[in-house]
Amino acid sequence: MASYETVRRPGDPGSPSRAFRTPMVFDAYIPDPLAGRPHALADVDGRAVLDATVALTESETRTTVLGSTDALGRMLLRAEAVGSSMIEGLEVSPRKLLEEEVRDQGRSDSSGPWTTAREVLGNIDAMAYLTDAVVPGRAVTVDVVLEAHRRLMAATATPELGGRVRSIQNWIGGPTPASAVFVPPIPERVPGLLDDLVQFINTSVLPPMAIAAIAHAQFETIHPFADGNGRIGRGLIHAVLRSRGVTVHSAPPVSLVLATRAAEYEAALQRFRHTSAPDSDSAQSAAGQFVRLFADAMAEVVDRMGQFEARIAEIKDGWRGALVGVRSDSAAWSVLELGPRMPVMTVHTFAVATGKSEQAANTALSVLVERGVLAQRSAGRRNRVFEADAVIGALTLLERRLASPVGDTALAPPNRRVPAAPPLSED
Repeated sequence: MASYETVRRPGDPGSPSRAFRTPMVFDAYIPDPLAGRPHALADVDGRAVLDATVALTESETRTTVLGSTDALGRMLLRAEAVGSSMIEGLEVSPRKLLEEEVRDQGRSDSSGPWTTAREVLGNIDAMAYLTDAVVPGRAVTVDVVLEAHRRLMAATATPELGGRVRSIQNWIGGPTPASAVFVPPIPERVPGLLDDLVQFINTSVLPPMAIAAIAHAQFETIHPFADGNGRIGRGLIHAVLRSRGVTVHSAPPVSLVLATRAAEYEAALQRFRHTSAPDSDSAQSAAGQFVRLFADAMAEVVDRMGQFEARIAEIKDGWRGALVGVRSDSAAWSVLELGPRMPVMTVHTFAVATGKSEQAANTALSVLVERGVLAQRSAGRRNRVFEADAVIGALTLLERRLASPVGDTALAPPNRRVPAAPPLSED
């Protein structure tokens, strides 16, 4: 049965903090193992899971307007990484993130000054790895999770923490474990709990949406890393859904909704950390409530995904009209596929994506600027970038709508920080 264990920590005379120079006592949580444990969903929780699963499955099977399902998936993956990073206090606008991505591609190596945008790009890399490494039918493993963490931390100020299970005690809230809101299990328990977690993910007979929710809550409870737990825990959601075949192409940005419902999300996590018998009504209810919150958030995201696709379809129709009269074999027409997928580009990246020479790419981009499809801007002193403002605006609107408690900023404003509304938007 889940419980707390009392930890007596001796003082560290060499610590710069007076609180850590004196001995302290705190209680660390020991969660119940998940594998083989009885799990049952109440009728209302089960219906929420079914509704969210049907909506997500339908969104996966319809033809997307972005030219390929992979293009949509990558754009939504970017939005998901932004939302997941935002929960951790890492905020960056879609435009700045896209511009930093282009600058990153132009670097000869991965070194460079730390920026918030670069750290969010590291989260994108970690999430992309999780969704690519775990294909439908393939097991989720501890090694996959560790590699995702290594990629995440490689873009931070502490890359040495990457890919390693913590060997120190961590805590959530408060200056010390003794005053914390929550203290995860002691380090010695973490490897066994991680093994149990992946066993549950790979063997549970619960609906995949419920498995993803419970696995995420358990991961956040274990808090296996010294840093980056929240972002990897939210990335784990997509690894589970991909492994179970619920998603194949997309990574619905559920973190954007969870960021909006931060207080509700944190409260549900705290309820999940029960000290009752695993088959008790209170334990089953706590797990079910977290599953329902997760399923409701996923259903909302899927609805917004449909709105986003519709907006991209309108943008592409506008581009077709703007390119009337341009030769059909011109590389400029490639923007219909590339613009939504890479809304910030350089001559080099456009040339590589189209297979054209840089001279032909430069000519095509000039046409696209003249026709109002792209806007030319500078990224640094010498680099020109070409931006699809309409697509960046659509991404911004998606983020703003998912920050509204009702999904519509005209009815209820965002309840957290978001980018400014793009010009002439219907936000």
